[in-house]
This record gives sequence, C-alpha cells and structure tokens, in this order.
Amino acid sequence: MRNRITVTIFILYILVFAVGSIIAKDRIFSDMENRNLAQFPEVSTKSVFSGDFSDGFEEYMSDQIIFKDFLVKLKVTENKALNQTYVNSIYFADGRYIRDYKENTAQIDRNVGFVNEFAEANPDFNITWLMVPNACYVYEESLPSYADVDSQATTIGHIKENVSDKIDFVDVSDELVSAKDEYIYYKTDHHWTMNGAYIGYKKLCEALGREPVEKDNYKIEVASEDFLGTLYSDAPVFNADTDEIILYVNEKNSYTVDYIDKGFKQDSLYNYEKLDIKDKYQVYLDGNHAIIRIKNNSYDDTTSSNRVIVVKDSYAHSLLPLLADNYEEIIVVDLRYYHEKTVSELAHEEGISDIIFINNVDFINSDDNFLWLM
Repeated sequence: MRNRITVTIFILYILVFAVGSIIAKDRIFSDMENRNLAQFPEVSTKSVFSGDFSDGFEEYMSDQIIFKDFLVKLKVTENKALNQTYVNSIYFADGRYIRDYKENTAQIDRNVGFVNEFAEANPDFNITWLMVPNACYVYEESLPSYADVDSQATTIGHIKENVSDKIDFVDVSDELVSAKDEYIYYKTDHHWTMNGAYIGYKKLCEALGREPVEKDNYKIEVASEDFLGTLYSDAPVFNADTDEIILYVNEKNSYTVDYIDKGFKQDSLYNYEKLDIKDKYQVYLDGNHAIIRIKNNSYDDTTSSNRVIVVKDSYAHSLLPLLADNYEEIIVVDLRYYHEKTVSELAHEEGISDIIFINNVDFINSDDNFLWLM
C-alpha cells in the first residue's frame, strides 16, 4: 500500500510539472537570472540529425520548467539551512554574498599588455587607471575558514609591477578597507554602492589633480530598499536581506546624457525607471551601453582640460555621476560593446588626450575585450 502511494505521488509530481510546463506560456526573460531564456528550437531534418534540436530542446526544457525560480530558491535555502556556505561560486559570509575569485594570471597579463601598448603608442595621452578591489578583498575576514579564494592584493601588486610608467595607476584598496564598516558594497550584488564609489571618486580626483565635490554638496537619497543583485540571483534564498540603492544628486548642476548607441537622451544621470525592474543597478546611467556622452551644462572651469574619455566596466556606473561634476564632457566607452572604432581613433577624432580607465579586479581577471583599444 505504501509503495502504491509513493508511486502515485511520484507520477502526479511528474504530471504536474510536465503538463504545467506545456500549458504555461513560455517566458522570454528571467528577472531572477537577468537573462533571456531559451525558446523552443527550430525543427528541421538537419537540426534533428545533427543533434542541434536535441541540445536546444534540453536547454528549452531546463529554462521553461514551471516553478523553476521557486524550486531553485527552495534548493539553495535548504542547502544554506544545512550550513552549506558555498553555492554556485558564491560564499555566504556574515549576511553577505561574496563571489569566489581565482586569479587568471595569463588573462591579466594580456589585458595589462594591451593597456601598456595603448599608452606606448599614444605618448601624448594622459592616462589614469583606477583599480577597484572586489568584496572578497575588503571582507576577506568574513569568508569561511575553508574558503580557497585567491588574493586580490597579490593581483593588484602584480598589475602595479607590470603596468607602464606612462600610466598613473590608482589603487583604492586601502581606503576601501578602512571604510569596510560603512555601506560601501552591496550584500547581494557584486558592485560597490555609491558610498564606495565616492571613496574611489575622491582617490581618482587626487590623482587627476582635480577638486572633488564634498559630500555635503549632494542630496543623498535612498532610491530603493528592495534591491536583490546578481549574486543573489546565482544563489537565491527565501527572506534574503535586501540592499538599498543610494543616489548622490548635485542639484546645483544640470546634465545631458546622450545614449548614442540607443539613440536617446536624458537630462539626468539616473534613469529612475530602472528602479521598477529587478536589476535596479541600471538606475546608474541606464546600465551597460557601448558609448555615451555626459555633458555638464553647468561647467565653467576654463583653467584645465574639460573633456575626457572613460574606458570602463560597470563599476564605473555609480562613480561617473560624481566625476561628471569635474568635466564639461565625458565620453564613456565600454569595450565589451563598442567596436565601431578603436579608442585611439575615437580620441584623436574627438581631440581628447585625457583617458581614464575604471575597472574592478575581477573584470581585469576575466574580460577579453581590451584588444579594441587600438
């Protein structure tokens, strides 16, 4: 009798998920995973015999299974309750999600080599490179004792030793570690908060010889209190502590942001509509874009260079609204998406000789797009 009940429950379980997955409307995008989901693959004689249809169908079923987000969250919550503190390359550490870090020295050397070549080929450029450590560096003591995380201090030291002397290398690690008890990194996302970005901004201004805008000149507002970031998406649990999205607003200045790649403009450094989606970090400059122009319509300093190109990853998004107060125009380039021309060509075409790189260590460790510099 007991076996019959078990078999019946199992069959009902399979039927619910099979029928539910068929009846339910296919989802195009997953807010939880922040990615497009696989759709039903094309059926053809070629795709069937080549195995493409089988592979595509397996991916489709994995993405479109009913209650997928709930089941993933249930599984991770169960693992965490059983004191498992490492899931999908994420450590649970004192209420914080921290991504694992394994140094890829070969990739780092390639990227540093491309930046060095860029500097050597353009001796008339003034190049500054801000390097930002990730949470695994700043909150190293919060990691489990067994955590096998490579040292980003070693990585940064390696970059310092190998970067060209034509580049002003700026390391903000010490300042961030000193402020680690403040809200400078998100708990559920891999980025720093705008508080952390402000620390980086001050350090960068010091290297650039520019006067940073002091904190009391900004209206600091909590724009959202329910942000769950990318690290949470990789290891979601029920009742997770949410993050705040903090904005620094300089009400004395006006700006125009031209999203050249998408063909629209805004008169704000923040796209408040993005606060209504899961990836609320996109509130900063509308998220990732190939190229944008930020114009400070209130800029009146004629004593120094007033235009700059920033080559960046997404850590720069919450720093650029601060740096916008120090330049009349910033051209922002993301090498992951901008392949229309090289940065050398863009800089010469625009008549700009000041170049700033803003990168986090994990990005330098993994990205392979620096070849687009020249």
